[in-house]
Amino acid sequence: MPEPDDPRAGPGAPRRAIVEEAEPVTTSTPASDGRRRLLSSLVKPGKGQLIAAAMLFLVGMGAVMQIRANTADSAYANARREDLIVLLDGLGEQSQRLEGEISDMEQTKSDLASGADTQRVAREEAQQRVDDLSILAGTAPAIGPGIRMRISDPGHKMTYDVLLDAVEEMRDAGAEVIEVNDSVRVVASTWFGRNGEGLVVDGKAVEAPYVVEVIGDPHSLEEAARFRGGIVSEITGPRIGGQVQIEQLDRVVVDSLHAQTKNQYAQPASPQPTPR
Repeated sequence: MPEPDDPRAGPGAPRRAIVEEAEPVTTSTPASDGRRRLLSSLVKPGKGQLIAAAMLFLVGMGAVMQIRANTADSAYANARREDLIVLLDGLGEQSQRLEGEISDMEQTKSDLASGADTQRVAREEAQQRVDDLSILAGTAPAIGPGIRMRISDPGHKMTYDVLLDAVEEMRDAGAEVIEVNDSVRVVASTWFGRNGEGLVVDGKAVEAPYVVEVIGDPHSLEEAARFRGGIVSEITGPRIGGQVQIEQLDRVVVDSLHAQTKNQYAQPASPQPTPR
């Protein structure tokens, strides 16, 4: 639109026209608005989003736990009825043994609290604990019922981890004393390995046939070894191709002793005061 003449311009001067430049107008699209709202919600999530995220997290955790539970139960779901009965029998016997130990401890506590011949009861209890700990530590010979498991390895395919599995299965079945090849007493610190010639248990070389003598309930020990998927199945399977013979015995004598070594790092700790 032309402006009026400039009063400072002389007559006949041309009129000056001013062209106004329009400011650029930005137009937003639905896609850009959606991205902007998404970025804003990620930077500053609202209360509803936090609640939804927490619910999704809980649902995911529940699904993972359910999957793990189903996986753990599948081993028992595929087991035979006879195997499950054996497993339950073993658990029942272990429960009875623990209940017996609890009863003995409660009786000892009652005798000590009654004040009747307290010193004699205390001495007998202390001596019993020394005997039990000596057997567990492998520093005293032991005798009792149990089994003798003879493992043959014609193909020399036996590995130290399989022998360790046999020992662990015996422990799970309630074994109290374990001996390998009438020469190695198995205790808590016993280790299994291999050298250039064969298997090694606690630094001593052992050769096939491997004889594992165990003191404990004979029936529970044998059933634990023969449980489908257990140590007998592993040894007689195609990977090793060995043979396992198990004898239930009324009297198993374990004479081998474990040589105690002084602890290099572990030291007795002072008892911590009980918080009130």
